[in-house]
Amino acid sequence: MKHIFILNPTSGKGKSLRFVPVIENYFRNKDKEYEIIYTEYPGHATEIAQRYNEKDNVILYSVGGDGTANEMLAGLDLNVRISVIPGGTGNDFFKSIDLNKRTDEEIIRAVVEGEDMDIDFGVLNGKTRFINIASFGLDAAINVYANDVAKKKKTIIPDKFIYFYSIFKAGLNPQRYRFKMTVDGKVYEEDTIMVAVSNGQFYGGMFNAFPDADLTDGIFDICYIRPMSLARLISLIGKYAKGTHRNEKECSCFSGTDVHIEFDREIYVQVDGENKAVKKAHIEMNKGKLKYRAPKFDWFVT
Repeated sequence: MKHIFILNPTSGKGKSLRFVPVIENYFRNKDKEYEIIYTEYPGHATEIAQRYNEKDNVILYSVGGDGTANEMLAGLDLNVRISVIPGGTGNDFFKSIDLNKRTDEEIIRAVVEGEDMDIDFGVLNGKTRFINIASFGLDAAINVYANDVAKKKKTIIPDKFIYFYSIFKAGLNPQRYRFKMTVDGKVYEEDTIMVAVSNGQFYGGMFNAFPDADLTDGIFDICYIRPMSLARLISLIGKYAKGTHRNEKECSCFSGTDVHIEFDREIYVQVDGENKAVKKAHIEMNKGKLKYRAPKFDWFVT
């Protein structure tokens, strides 16, 4: 078995690079084969993942943020096992696996010597895979700002708060959309400012919006939010961040496996942190189709 680390050197503004000496030290005195491959441009992780199939007997590790993992997933032969090393800014997907604070050495050991399991992933419009979340409208508009503006500026805002900062710069005047959504045959049709279809618990660096989400249950956690006043939206943001919003009158939250959505005009969707514009979306659940190496922390004190 060969361990292939696909490392994005720009993730977390270069924070992913801190894992390089840790990986090298871990393998130094072990009879295990490994390689670190650095991504050089957007989409490169997809190309690297496409090189491998089941016969190669490898595990591919994404070392970076959710965007790097998403790129790798896009090119993955589903017979190849993968894992994630949290080297990005928010590391939202990894939080659904483990929330405890670990040293980098503990993380590498726990992941490489981890437990194999099969987890779920989603597919948007038949081709775009996602491991964590697809969200439309307000979420995506904020993410566009965070990615395209906030991260390119010199700012005193800590990386983990960039998404929250972007809410107040770009998200407090949300557009209203008319949508029709069918979830497992049930139809919802009204005005909305945001729709989120989630596989994991966290996104945006600090939002635990779906605390009951399970990566192995074969079900999406879904929420859409109706238009409201600015004052009400500000008060709701805190509840949404803590996952205590489900019973608020502006929120409709439920679960499902097959989602069709049509909006009255083109709208941004963010898929594991990557942005694109769509008018129609079909989101399918792929239960247990992703072979995953989960970290094993049994030997560490929690």
